[in-house]
Amino acid sequence: MFLNDWPFADNLVANLVTYLGVIALITAITLLSYNAISKTNVEDSTGNAKLEINYKNQVQALSDTYNPVASARRPVTDILSTNVMPEAEQCFVNFYSLGCRYTGYIGPMNEGYWDPDLAVQTAVKVGCRTFVLEIDYLDECKGETIQYFPRIVVRDAQGKMRIKYNSNRPICNSPQYSNIRDVCDKINFYAFADSCQNATDPVVIVLYFLRQPPGSYKSKTVLDYYSNVAKALAPFQNRLLNNELDGGTYYRQKQEGRLLMNNIKEYSGKVLIFSNANTTGFRDTQIYSPNEDLDFLTNLRLLYTQTKLGVTDNSGAAPFGILETAEDFMIIPSDRTDEVVEATKLRWTICFSQDPSTPVTKDTYNKITSTFGVHCVPIMMFDTVASDFMFKDDTFKTYSFIPKPEPLRYIKPPVVIPAEPNPSTNANQGLLRAPTV
Repeated sequence: MFLNDWPFADNLVANLVTYLGVIALITAITLLSYNAISKTNVEDSTGNAKLEINYKNQVQALSDTYNPVASARRPVTDILSTNVMPEAEQCFVNFYSLGCRYTGYIGPMNEGYWDPDLAVQTAVKVGCRTFVLEIDYLDECKGETIQYFPRIVVRDAQGKMRIKYNSNRPICNSPQYSNIRDVCDKINFYAFADSCQNATDPVVIVLYFLRQPPGSYKSKTVLDYYSNVAKALAPFQNRLLNNELDGGTYYRQKQEGRLLMNNIKEYSGKVLIFSNANTTGFRDTQIYSPNEDLDFLTNLRLLYTQTKLGVTDNSGAAPFGILETAEDFMIIPSDRTDEVVEATKLRWTICFSQDPSTPVTKDTYNKITSTFGVHCVPIMMFDTVASDFMFKDDTFKTYSFIPKPEPLRYIKPPVVIPAEPNPSTNANQGLLRAPTV
């Protein structure tokens, strides 16, 4: 018996056609919705984040928290004029510095807002002079000509991007637009403006690379990637350390030790570039100009000794810059304290929380700075509650650079001046006279 021989065949066929039609309609709607969401996420084509109530609330929280402490800023030269430490101990390495992580981001941590103008302006007002730029590429932004283009990101422990797409235009950076350059431009503008109360203080830019493109550190793909970061540092061109007239060659990390031992006042109005990337591949090629050569522009390389963060290497050489987790210092046994303190006296050390979403606590900060002499533990400025302790009298309420306690300082060896020899030992270059009788 065939289907049309059944008495309910017509109804069955009709129902089946209807059912299939509904399924097709649902599928089409789902695909359209998915494509629309994907297009919004990647191309960032809709919505104005600054009109959102959450954005306005975040701006208000930053204003309420930091405006009251913004007027207290003073340059490091003011505290040095009070004879708080001898001239010989005023080495750059003998100061703690106030740093800000996730530069350009106003938070909150999850699904927060990218606003480099407001973020940098606020950071400068509250005294940040060390700025961490977390750099990565986006897998969804691989183009036909440039597959890997660097940009500042905010990622959680799982590597998920936390910046709201509609506050972050354009998502895919390019030679025509770099959010790294945008941030550098804002730092250069606000940190050295006449209105900045400590504009003479140096600025440290920490380039924290989460990944590098596949390939050897000498490959053109990798060097082009780092070169695009070098180009983005152009706003600092007249403030970078290269060959200084008063001595010192600081490009290509040539004199990292001297860089740290110099008097902090020698870096007035200057920008120092620290990086965790292996950029030595530039030394074997001549195709990049100095301003396109990140190795040339980098003054200090950051290495690790315990936990690898991002692309940081452990080269086995004696480093002058250290990037570690705060947790690494918390588990150092007491019988190694003196050893670590002596090492930190000679190494500029910066610590992040192992979980990038979690700020370093007050207790941890106090332990690793006052016991081991860690120089910088950047705050997540948008977490106003967790950052509050950093603006007290015993931390950075007034100064962005504060002297370390004397037991944690590097003390330059005294200059030994030879004593005058006894005249009776002078042989007159062998021309001795016979004694007279």
